Amino acid sequence: MKKAILIILLSLSLTITAQEKKQKCITVKVEQVENYKVKVTKIDSCKRVVNVKVYLKKEWDAIQKKRKLRKNRK
Repeated sequence: MKKAILIILLSLSLTITAQEKKQKCITVKVEQVENYKVKVTKIDSCKRVVNVKVYLKKEWDAIQKKRKLRKNRK
């Protein structure tokens, strides 16, 4: 009985640690090009993809505001 409990606890601890090892693949770098433009670089290290976009400052602020609202809803 003790061995069965020990095996169950050991397997649970292994599955929990395996789930915690998820990689954060996407990194976002924001640079201000001019007073009214923003350069956003998204680097996906898992797929090895680099995306570079240029937004107007107002557009970028609107995107950030939408993200905050979406995050608060959850």
